[in-house]
Amino acid sequence: MNHDSTELNKSDTQTTPGLRLRYARVAQGWSCADVAGRLRLRTPLIEAMEREDLEALGAPVFARGYLDSYARLLALPATLVDELVPAERAVYVAPQAPVAVRPMRNKQWFDQFARRFVYVALTASIVIPVVLLATREPLPDPASLLTPLDMPVNSNAQTDATGPNVVDAVPDPVGPPASVEQAVMASFTPFYGSSPTAPVVASQEAPVQTGNLVLRLRGESWVEVTGADGTRLAHELMRAGSEHRFEASQVAHVLLGNASVVQVSLDGQEMNIEPFQRANVARFAVSSDGLVVPAGG
Repeated sequence: MNHDSTELNKSDTQTTPGLRLRYARVAQGWSCADVAGRLRLRTPLIEAMEREDLEALGAPVFARGYLDSYARLLALPATLVDELVPAERAVYVAPQAPVAVRPMRNKQWFDQFARRFVYVALTASIVIPVVLLATREPLPDPASLLTPLDMPVNSNAQTDATGPNVVDAVPDPVGPPASVEQAVMASFTPFYGSSPTAPVVASQEAPVQTGNLVLRLRGESWVEVTGADGTRLAHELMRAGSEHRFEASQVAHVLLGNASVVQVSLDGQEMNIEPFQRANVARFAVSSDGLVVPAGG
């Protein structure tokens, strides 16, 4: 008779709960692996219960559950489980989730702030010029601010702000103030002296001026004209209906921002600037022999 069979004959009071589990298992002819398969547990847990290693079984609530399943499998009394793990110890206490303390992420905060600042700055740089362009008042017509030289000027008359219309003429014995100046405009009307009976000669068309580069605008366009010495002869947004003349011998390069609305004439002959256009922007130069050539050519 082997040692295990001898131990089975001992009284239950002389054996520990772990040995009683072992003796009962041996009496059934089972190995630890057989019990582990029946209880669907790992074999080390069966061995830990037989040697009463409660720490290997985990928390008391889990250890009592393992022991209770093992005792019922071997038809042992429940008091065996109470001897190892009393019921008052097998109280499950749910672990408290640790409070997540998020550290201050200065870099992420700075990156978010920088992205928002760049977005606002770009939006403002686009919206503000559009609003200013849409709400600005148009400039007055320069022709309305000039008075022809052949129009009689009344020294005692007050001129309206919108043109040369004479209103509210009030005699002034001492004459107009010295600081008041009246704009005048040259007229092509022939002047024959003070005689009202001077013969009127039919006006003739002014001869075409040669040697000039003439820009006539049907719409608004940015115009930049650079002289041969590198100076800017024009650098502005020109309005529709305006006409600008430049001495061709002094012009080196021309840039037209809205070329489709600009008519270019050289020595009285209209020039075709389509070969010099790209995306409605024309760049061309005036050569020394008075020809329109590509810029830089």
